[in-house]
Amino acid sequence: MIELLNQIDDPQDLKTLSREQLPQLAEEIRNFIKNFTNVTGGHIGSGMGVVELTIALHYLFEFKERDHLIMDVGHQCYPHKILTGRRDQMGSIRQKNGLSGFPDPKESPYDRVKTGHGGTSLNTAVGMAVGLKNAGINDGRKVVAMLGDAGLQEGSALEALNYAGVFDDLPLIIVLNDNEHGIGPSVGAFMKYFSKVRSGTIYRTAKGNFKRLTKVMESASPFVGKLAYDVVDRVKSGIHGLVPVIAPGVLFEALGYFYYGPIDGHDLPTLLEALEDCKSFNRPVVLHCITTKGKGYSYKQDRLAYHAGKPSKKITAHLPNEYSCQGGPSFTEVFVDEAIKMAEDDPTVCAITAAMLEGTGLVKFKEQFPDRCYDVGMAEQHAVGMAQGLALVGQKPICAVYSTFMQRAIDQIFQEVALIDTPVMFCLDRAGVVGPDGATHNGVFDITYCRMFPNMVVMAPRDGSELRQMMRLAMNHDGPTAIRFPRTRTPLENAELPTMSFKIGQSEQLRDGNHGCILAYGVMVYLALDVATEIYSRYGIDLAVVNARFAKPLDDSVLGREFDRQPVIFTLEDHNRAGGFGSAVLEHANAKGYETTKLEILAIEDRFIDHGQRVEALAMAGLDVPSLVKRIEERLGLHRAHAETEQPHETKAPRPAATH
Repeated sequence: MIELLNQIDDPQDLKTLSREQLPQLAEEIRNFIKNFTNVTGGHIGSGMGVVELTIALHYLFEFKERDHLIMDVGHQCYPHKILTGRRDQMGSIRQKNGLSGFPDPKESPYDRVKTGHGGTSLNTAVGMAVGLKNAGINDGRKVVAMLGDAGLQEGSALEALNYAGVFDDLPLIIVLNDNEHGIGPSVGAFMKYFSKVRSGTIYRTAKGNFKRLTKVMESASPFVGKLAYDVVDRVKSGIHGLVPVIAPGVLFEALGYFYYGPIDGHDLPTLLEALEDCKSFNRPVVLHCITTKGKGYSYKQDRLAYHAGKPSKKITAHLPNEYSCQGGPSFTEVFVDEAIKMAEDDPTVCAITAAMLEGTGLVKFKEQFPDRCYDVGMAEQHAVGMAQGLALVGQKPICAVYSTFMQRAIDQIFQEVALIDTPVMFCLDRAGVVGPDGATHNGVFDITYCRMFPNMVVMAPRDGSELRQMMRLAMNHDGPTAIRFPRTRTPLENAELPTMSFKIGQSEQLRDGNHGCILAYGVMVYLALDVATEIYSRYGIDLAVVNARFAKPLDDSVLGREFDRQPVIFTLEDHNRAGGFGSAVLEHANAKGYETTKLEILAIEDRFIDHGQRVEALAMAGLDVPSLVKRIEERLGLHRAHAETEQPHETKAPRPAATH
């Protein structure tokens, strides 16, 4: 039942409700989120945890034209979208041509930025607040940064917190959504500290609400006023045993902020009162709200399940495989199983990740090797720097981070790893297009940011067997390596091509032909074989298919041979065209004096790919069989109409080349 929710098409409608009606609205929104995410999947937990907070913000502020709301992490936005005119579209969220799972200015004026990564809201909000201050706008409007899911420990958030504290008149409110969780449980000293605050007397009794004591100070006799001030000081400082921990106000106020809290982030009257107070302050404020991620859901076995749910079969049943023989275990499963085997064989093997134990599969590794698995929280830069330190004292670190998140540590890849040739293995999960998370999470720039540094070896496996062998190669290589693999399934076990032993920089020819060659990178190899088979079936034309394996170093012997004998060379990758595998081949061919006009790069063009299931996103990028066949037909001057008058040719099975 959504009696109240059905009345709200805009935050102005929300303001017509009485404050006493808001708790009912919160329950209706939670039920609404449950209902549509049971079909669509999506980031359930974060939104369920900020329902009351989102209601209170829209009830008191004017975010369309006056105030500004910046959300971080962006997937907290489901209640925000529901209240800002998109309620009836929520059933399309994260689907092709549907709503984004993150804030998106293309959808609504209430969304100022498109944010999918954590720890970014404070930087933007500080800039907006400083801009308003410098423009002389002091009419009471505010910039609100909603920071959550352990985002405070992210480096750029701490940098913004440090910078903004020097302004004593900044129109900035930082809402710290303290829910003890990112994707997994929060880690680190900050989170340990806040955990003490949650469990301490300061939250259980005082609740951080000093407003009533302040009123006493203002109206009481000098003696009573002095007593009240003394009580507040003791609550804030945690002395005399009133509270078991130092109040977090000490930390934030030392940095220049007015600290308000901690308060119950699900108590609407308290939230409204606190936000009204924060609006009246003429200085930067931190409002500390304790919330429960996934509130309204009950998971008896897996508390982490409510972070994000998978779409129902109603959404995915009609979708084809990415390539014909797909259906084995995921690349992530293969990765972690091999990492465990390597750790069993060698006590110096260890693993490090950044708030991604579950996503990278390393939770299984940690269960077996708790002292050799390090989750550093939302801190990719630190993860890479720490990996260097581990390597320098004889450990063999596997640094496993999503491709899109590793972009945050490019300087560390350069300074801490590549510059002195540190032997760190980077395993970049979610490489290529990822599907429902869309443009913010697509890992389509990693070839570029890895291969641009000297000393780096950059590779991608076609399947599970190659991933295992690449991990062994990387572990025994005396320098930095990067292995990229997608969020998808490997081939069926009986359909996986046999893997011969290979060395760094060595490719393999899987199918021969003299009408052209497809140089395929990573999982695109199996797609290339499907394309070559389709071209042969239509035209009787043989295309060679080469599994490149390495974007750096390239296999010059095979490249030289193919450029010499083929009329056209196609490179195929699930990566951005600029700086990717095809660009590497073009640069190499130019340096060697090969005929570069023969080369055609099949990659993601210069644009961001939107959300949808992964196979849909590949099609949007032109990386599905029909699109690729069309591109090859055009380049080779083939005409399907003519081919349809002939009998289809017998399909040729791929065969390995005799030489590399």
